[in-house]
Amino acid sequence: MSDYLTIRDKAVEQIKAGILPLYPKMTVEAHPGMFTEQSIKRDAQKTPAILTSLVKAADGERNRITFVSWVLYRAHHADKLYDGALKIVSALIPVMRKADFDLAIKDTNIESECLYSGTLDAINITLWAVKWELILGDHAITGYGSLEGLEDFDELHGMAAAASYEHIDTED
Repeated sequence: MSDYLTIRDKAVEQIKAGILPLYPKMTVEAHPGMFTEQSIKRDAQKTPAILTSLVKAADGERNRITFVSWVLYRAHHADKLYDGALKIVSALIPVMRKADFDLAIKDTNIESECLYSGTLDAINITLWAVKWELILGDHAITGYGSLEGLEDFDELHGMAAAASYEHIDTED
């Protein structure tokens, strides 16, 4: 059975397999894809890093999954901030092209963009977004995984819904 979590994890493993021989000290891991200035500062402790997020899934005529691999790079005083990140992006794109996904039709449609921020630049950090897509074959997603760990969802959802109704004024 394949689900989106399995596919995301396989993407991360494919990137690890291709990048770590080139950059043995690279952090390669999954990421939720949402950043704040504080989270980038925390993640910068693991640089250089490639943090991969599954950001979109379309289930229809063509099952398309969109990933963003965030390249986070922190310069040291002697390094060139943007040159170091660009070297990683240049190595990452061929890895994505060569990735072997048994469930996918080979179509990666890769785009990359430097997400310049003056705030990050001031602390010697740069962030690139490398967006890429996979088009899955028919019936590649055969299950949606377990909802284990969500046993209390109904109870919590009910409490939140009840609390929100208390704030609605129903008098005319």
